[in-house]
Amino acid sequence: MNFKELIPDYSGNINDLQINSISINSQEITSGDLYISLAKNITNQKKYNLDAFKRGASLILTNKKSLEDREKNIIFVENLDENLGSLSNKFYKNPSKKIKIFGITGTNGKSSVSYYLFQFLNQIEKRNGLISNLNLKKSGIHFSNLTTPDIFTLNKILSSFISDKKKAAIFEVSSHGIKQKRISGIEFDYGCLTSFSRDHLDYHSSMREYEKVKESFFLDNKFKGGVINVDSKIGQRIFSFKKEFISISRKNKKSDIYIEDKKGHFFIHSPWGSLQFPERIFADHTMMNIASAFGLYCISSKKIDLKRLNLNNIFDLPGRFQKIQLNSNKCLYIDYAHTPAALENVLLSLKKKYKGNLICLFGCGGDRDQGKRPLMGEVADSLADKIILTNDNPRFENPKKIIEDILEGIKDLNKVKIITERTKAIKSGLKLLSEEKDGSVLLLAGKGHESNQEIKRKTIQSNDYEIVRGFI
Repeated sequence: MNFKELIPDYSGNINDLQINSISINSQEITSGDLYISLAKNITNQKKYNLDAFKRGASLILTNKKSLEDREKNIIFVENLDENLGSLSNKFYKNPSKKIKIFGITGTNGKSSVSYYLFQFLNQIEKRNGLISNLNLKKSGIHFSNLTTPDIFTLNKILSSFISDKKKAAIFEVSSHGIKQKRISGIEFDYGCLTSFSRDHLDYHSSMREYEKVKESFFLDNKFKGGVINVDSKIGQRIFSFKKEFISISRKNKKSDIYIEDKKGHFFIHSPWGSLQFPERIFADHTMMNIASAFGLYCISSKKIDLKRLNLNNIFDLPGRFQKIQLNSNKCLYIDYAHTPAALENVLLSLKKKYKGNLICLFGCGGDRDQGKRPLMGEVADSLADKIILTNDNPRFENPKKIIEDILEGIKDLNKVKIITERTKAIKSGLKLLSEEKDGSVLLLAGKGHESNQEIKRKTIQSNDYEIVRGFI
């Protein structure tokens, strides 16, 4: 596409300049690309502009009038930040109009619901695409560093899906992605609210502001249908927005989709029929996530034949309630739970399932919401028999200070062991488990699939699953 086609109102002398691709990240620029420069700090913009030109950028659009230099092909565009969606859609020719789009949002469960839906759709026809920040290396799954990519990267991926003749695209919509308008211009067909609880208050000013951001996803976009978890007040409000939405609940039997427990056997009940969960699936949050994906599959399908869906072939993501059987009587689980609600859900599920002692190993991220730390300590104190506090990703914070914050929520300090180095903590947890009675279980929470730890200015290779395998 030439520049005149992209911005018809421009009156300069570069209208015939051909643009190969567009990026808002200078490090992704290659020869003939257009770089969109948006850094708030002018000094940083100058640095990134120079980097973009060194990498081969043919043109730069800036939102800073003072940086315009037409002789160097740096052009100021008024309201550039507000028009990224329209520029991206023009360049990539509105790909979201040509493929079925599923947007999955919520505090916890986004990745799992997305992956479960991908599996449901692929049981019928393997022509669907998933954008994931887990590097799963499977056909049809595109890896992204960000939970929700920027609008240019997103449209570029959607265009590639269309070229590969995929019929649907599934991706997570984070609150950061909504607020930063990374999804501007995307035409969603189906949406989902997986859950809602405290998180990201280091970024959002308050819970109410966090709620408004989540609500805006459903208010600002048109949907053919949606699956809304109504087990929260915000879920109930969002469900009331549009008649196309259906409800899902673990608590309310009158919801459209409901999970029933019949003497330890669990069933999804829905307007399209019922399915029984395999015995290996017992955690409430896992069943809710699978049921949400099932609902999305049903509302988006013209013909629904439940006999073609097999819950035995639906599997979890790595690091999401991932079980490792240590012997016939003891096991451990690895989970990404890093919010009070997520930790509570996992611990409650394990406590119901296993009759021995429950050991919980976790930490909290540095440079993030400090207020949730004592809340997570309180959850662990109320549900776990023994607690090991360790590093999560301390980043630039003092690990001891993070642990002190968690300890504020723990009343029974006798059950607590503090080992900041995570590998040593896991080794200690395994030894502790080996000494417990039969039916005991160890939970490694917070890191899940992650393969690195951020400590000060260092990135250390660290994956809970690999650490455990090295010890057993």
